[in-house]
Amino acid sequence: MTKKIIPLARPWFDQKEVRAAAKVVKSGWLISGPSVRRFEQEFAKKIKTKYAVAVNSGSSALLVVQQALGIGPGDKVIVPNMTFVSTASSSLYLGATPVFADINLKTYCIDVNDIEKRITKRTKAIIPVHYAGQAADMDAIIRIAKKYKLKIIEDAAEAHLAKYKGRMVGGFGDASIFSFTPSKPMTTGEGGIIVTNNKQLAEKCRMIRNFCDRAKFSYAELGFNFRMPEIMGAIGLVQLAKLQKAVAMRRKIALRYTRALAKIDGIITPFVEDWQSMNFQLYTIRLDPRRLNIARDEFIKKLSAGGIQSRLYYPCLHSQELFGKNSKNKISDRGYPNSIIFSKTALSLPIYPSLTMKEQDNIIDSIRKIAVKFRNY
Repeated sequence: MTKKIIPLARPWFDQKEVRAAAKVVKSGWLISGPSVRRFEQEFAKKIKTKYAVAVNSGSSALLVVQQALGIGPGDKVIVPNMTFVSTASSSLYLGATPVFADINLKTYCIDVNDIEKRITKRTKAIIPVHYAGQAADMDAIIRIAKKYKLKIIEDAAEAHLAKYKGRMVGGFGDASIFSFTPSKPMTTGEGGIIVTNNKQLAEKCRMIRNFCDRAKFSYAELGFNFRMPEIMGAIGLVQLAKLQKAVAMRRKIALRYTRALAKIDGIITPFVEDWQSMNFQLYTIRLDPRRLNIARDEFIKKLSAGGIQSRLYYPCLHSQELFGKNSKNKISDRGYPNSIIFSKTALSLPIYPSLTMKEQDNIIDSIRKIAVKFRNY
């Protein structure tokens, strides 16, 4: 008999999404229609921003909003060293250079104390990432941005309904982006969205996502096809209606994990700032090498052997070949001590609304057994 696998992520769908998608197919209106427009309106209302521009992915959202803000060749953009690749590669597409800052080893968000030393005359923007749905320290980031006249683009790809000091993330920067891939608290399959309170910036983003077409077949600037299809918009509306409940269920599972795993010697559970309201897009633990005699990758293999998927989110970007490894411009590890520790000790566990109590128990018990077996006495 094939062993049942507990996947790392699972979308929360029912027949409502099926009916919404089928309705679009039957209508024959597949792009630039009412579903996407309504989804934009409802998402902006939910996040409490004035404008939203839906696109085909969170990565496209990063690219579009940076172009709209005028980021291009010769510019530098500060990003956390530990994030998904498109936070940084989107700048490369525009001819700009991503500059990596270390992470805070408690929150795993960008280390605000490391930002200023990375700023030069060519720095144009900061892209803080709200890792796993925990907000970066936006007050400190805003102070730095004002001091050096920098743009702020919040990478809220994982932070749907997360809050910073009582305010929804997504409304602090010049613009913010969200992602809707299947692992997120809500999904449209793929898809992303840009939110902003700046009308002109929103209009610029809308132009860029549609080839910069001012009228039919009239192009003055460079754009491309970054549009969100109508089926995605229709599914997004259904998922948006479930989002509050989905986040509440994630938080409930995370609380259960923390209560159990915090008692296990050698397991470091997520730290949440007092002023945070985290959505737990990911539940990331770290292994304490002083207490456990097992490497993180071996720990992941042992969980996998028991039918439990887990993974590192994310490896250090400075060590990727794309950004300088194995070249004359190789970036030294020395500037990123916290990122290096994270990359060697962190793993994320399954967390999603349909994760059953039995599956949660299995995950907790499996971690406990491995930790006990490899404990340093």
